[in-house]
Amino acid sequence: MLAFLAASCIEKGDVRPGSPVDVDIDHYQTAGTYDVPVKEGCITVVKAYGVTLAEAESPMTIWVPRMTLTRSDEGLTTTFVPRDEYPNFAGNKSQLFQVVCFEDSRRGDYDYNDLVIHVLYQTRQNIFGFGVQPVALGSTKSIKLGCVVYKGGKRVFKGLITPDGADCRSQYFKSMEGTLNTYDKVNIKVGEYLGSTIRNWDVSKIEGNGPMRVEWYIEVDNGVELYALSTAYLNDSFDKDKLPYGLVITATGTEYVDENGGYLCGFDWFNYPRESVHIKEVYPELWNWLTTDSSYDFADIYDGRNVPANACPAADLGLFEARTIDVTNRKYRAD
Repeated sequence: MLAFLAASCIEKGDVRPGSPVDVDIDHYQTAGTYDVPVKEGCITVVKAYGVTLAEAESPMTIWVPRMTLTRSDEGLTTTFVPRDEYPNFAGNKSQLFQVVCFEDSRRGDYDYNDLVIHVLYQTRQNIFGFGVQPVALGSTKSIKLGCVVYKGGKRVFKGLITPDGADCRSQYFKSMEGTLNTYDKVNIKVGEYLGSTIRNWDVSKIEGNGPMRVEWYIEVDNGVELYALSTAYLNDSFDKDKLPYGLVITATGTEYVDENGGYLCGFDWFNYPRESVHIKEVYPELWNWLTTDSSYDFADIYDGRNVPANACPAADLGLFEARTIDVTNRKYRAD
C-alpha cells in the first residue's frame, strides 16, 4: 500500500462492515505524500537515497519513502535544474518501488514470505500505472493477487490481477512446485515486471482529487481476502493479535549500485525471513516495531549488507533486479 488515507476520506461503500480492529494503521506505513515545489525556468528533481523519484516543471504530489513516523520529506533532496539542461524533458514524471510481503493465513507463522512481490509505480504526465515483479512464494496454498486502486478517496478499481483459472504459482512462477526463493538459493529468477500484472489509467479522465495509490491483497482459501495494510479493509489487514497480514517496505536505509549503469538503486530491497522462520528471530527490532508503539527508522534497525543467518539473501541473489520498463505504455491501459 502506498500510504495511509484517513477512513473519513474513503467512500462509504468501500469500507468493510463490522467493528474495526483497534489499531493505529498509520504506525505501519512506510510511505507518504510530498508536494513537489517548482521554480520558474527550472526542472525540479527529487531524490531519496540518491535515487530519482520525480522530475517536474509544474506542481505535482508524489509518494516518497517515509523516513520517520511523522515526516515524509526528511531525507529527500530537492534540486532545481535549469530547463535548458533538460532538452528532452517531456513532462512531469515520478516513480517509486515497494516490496510487499504477505502471510497467507489468519493464523500465520509470521515469516512474511508466503508471497513476496516487487512493485513499480510510475506517473508520466496524466498516466499512472504499476507493474508487479514476482520474488518469492513460500506458501503451498493456491494464492491469487489483487489490488484496490484509488484516486484520493475515490475507488477506481478493485479486483484480481491473477487471470481466471490461474494462481500466483502458475502466473508468476511457471507452476514450479514447492517453496520458491525462500532459502539461500534461487529456484526461479523472473527478472521482469510481467505484462499480465501491468495496469495503468489516464488520471485526467477520473473524477476526484488526490494522488493515485494502490492497496494490495491476496485471495486464499476459496475467497478469503488478506490485505497488506488497508484502511478500507482494516479487519482483513490485521489478525486477532493485531498483527498485519502484510508488510510494505518502501526504504530500508540500504542502497545498491547497478552493475551495468552505475546508478544507485534498490533502497526498498528487503531480505525477508527464510521459510518458517518467525520474523522476530530474524529482525527483533522489526518485531518490536510491529508489536509496540515504538517508532521506526529502517536505517537504524536494518543492514542489507549484513544479512542475518535466518534471512533469505534476496538482494544478493538478484531477485529484485529487473529490466527497465515503462508501465504507463498505452498497451497496458485499464480503461
